[in-house]
Amino acid sequence: MVKCPNCKKEMTKPVKRWKYGQFIVEAYLCDKCGTQFREYTKNGKHSFMLKLEKGRGFAKSYVKA
Repeated sequence: MVKCPNCKKEMTKPVKRWKYGQFIVEAYLCDKCGTQFREYTKNGKHSFMLKLEKGRGFAKSYVKA
């Protein structure tokens, strides 16, 4: 299960899901802290996560899954 990179709350369902090249992208919005983030998976395994940061757009989040 995916956890919010800020508050570590477990997220149940993505807000949106789409295919981007080789990746399946799932967009989440945390209802506890309001963080927006995207999880990228490839072949069913977590590849990386991007978190929305003010003034920078979506930036890579270095949180272990």
